[in-house]
Amino acid sequence: MAVSRHPSATMFMHVDERATAFMALGYGRATGKAAGWITTSGTALANGYPAVIEASMEAVPMLLLTADRPPELRDTDANQTIRQDHLFGTYVRWFVDLPTPSEEISATWLLSTIDEAVHRSTNGPVHLNCMYRKPLVPAADDVPTRSAWWESERSRSEGGGWTRWLATGQPFTKHIAAQTQSDVIVADLAARIQSAERPVFVFGRLRGNTIELKEAAAQLIDGCATVGLVDIGSQLRTGLTDQSLIPAVDAVLYGAGRDVLTPDLIVQFGATPVSMRQVTWAPDSERIVVDGRPRRIDPASRGGTRVHADPLALMKLLSARVKPADSRVDPSWKKRWLAIREAIVAWMASDLGDSLSEQHVARLFSQNATGQISVTVASSNPARHADLFFAMDGPLLPVSLNRGASGIDGTLATACGFADGSATRPCILIGDLALQHDLTSLALCAQRGAVVVVVNNDGGGIFSYLPIREHTDVFEPWFGTPHGQGFERAAAHFGLDYAQPRSVEELESQLGKAFSEGKGYVIEITTDRQDNLEEQRRLLRALGDRIDAIIEDGGSA
Repeated sequence: MAVSRHPSATMFMHVDERATAFMALGYGRATGKAAGWITTSGTALANGYPAVIEASMEAVPMLLLTADRPPELRDTDANQTIRQDHLFGTYVRWFVDLPTPSEEISATWLLSTIDEAVHRSTNGPVHLNCMYRKPLVPAADDVPTRSAWWESERSRSEGGGWTRWLATGQPFTKHIAAQTQSDVIVADLAARIQSAERPVFVFGRLRGNTIELKEAAAQLIDGCATVGLVDIGSQLRTGLTDQSLIPAVDAVLYGAGRDVLTPDLIVQFGATPVSMRQVTWAPDSERIVVDGRPRRIDPASRGGTRVHADPLALMKLLSARVKPADSRVDPSWKKRWLAIREAIVAWMASDLGDSLSEQHVARLFSQNATGQISVTVASSNPARHADLFFAMDGPLLPVSLNRGASGIDGTLATACGFADGSATRPCILIGDLALQHDLTSLALCAQRGAVVVVVNNDGGGIFSYLPIREHTDVFEPWFGTPHGQGFERAAAHFGLDYAQPRSVEELESQLGKAFSEGKGYVIEITTDRQDNLEEQRRLLRALGDRIDAIIEDGGSA
């Protein structure tokens, strides 16, 4: 009632609490501000747990406002009453049991508590458990207007802070965080970068304005006369016009390049990239990781230097310090990387072939995306295919991935929340199992005119990459998990247009139509898991052959 009547609030309603929690996650990721997730008591809260875990792992702002029964009903067998206190455990930054409303509780205490919750939510989810006694709905005359509060005895008894809050509309408590790093730290990092002979920048999972990130990355790379390796979650992977930004790193490190392209310094901005080959690459190189999330970012236990700072802000500070003239970078180092980049361009243009493979779907999806859109990529194969095969000559697009815990649940809902927060149209690249996990969110997609491109290989395609595939007696039923379902009827049920292209030409045509019309679409591409595995291997070998030729030629294109 309070939110719906507040002139400054915007509300979204959906029937599935799990999906609305993922919407809040997507919104927080896009804006850097917490969305409030409002839900009733009981098992409704548990439906939010996957999104809360993802928000916690990625330090995405989120505020959980959960209704609860009064404390005297806990552990009494009262209907729809569970232990909601600390339900989300260590995955929330703060938990508060808000007591049942009472005249005996200071309004300034409540304001101070709310402000503290909003402040702590800037680095992850915060849980406010709101207990109520009957009667739950107040009578109309029991809800005074703001002006009535101003004149009330209660206002005068609360003191000056309450009066100031009513008068200004500002937060009761202001929290100010220092964002800049000291000159000593910045100078030391700049000196270490410019003293390296084979430095490389790694752009992992980053959040922020795509244009700002791209400009800051390009300026820093130019100042250091080296190259940057871009992950699908970096916001730099699309619109790759800068020649010093290198995509498809997992494929580059598949063959001989892994041993030849060894840096003496890795400076990583943001959280861990998708590519495990990249994570374990060059274990003896010095490593610096810059990220503002309050957590360890070192899956390979390599140590090094961990700088707790906003990556974008620190990139800008470093750019003001570094100069090409002071760089000690070996010229052949950058020359070799630029030759490899040209090989990647040729690889994508020529070696994908004419078949409608899962790899080709990722390229065409990104290449044909037009309009004011944002892209969300599901975990598992879609994330890996996007990282490798998204077009380099497509538009620069904001990208969202749930890589904190890499769950496949809630992908559509996250996309819709991310689009709401970035004022864009949601476009999603997703697998069949991930879509099945989030079918109810097709309703959200229909409301927003989303373009949903689903690659249906009838099960869990990612497991075909793993050794378990050799155990044929158990692999197909328990790991391949075939379901035999398509999504045409699901699309019709939720009012989305549907297409099932069977060739590269048909997919390009359907994508053009979907992006130009503005209606909600489900575009389903049917593939085969074994064919995908073989095609992935073929493509990795093809780029490996190109890189081998560059190495043998001494680094020239």
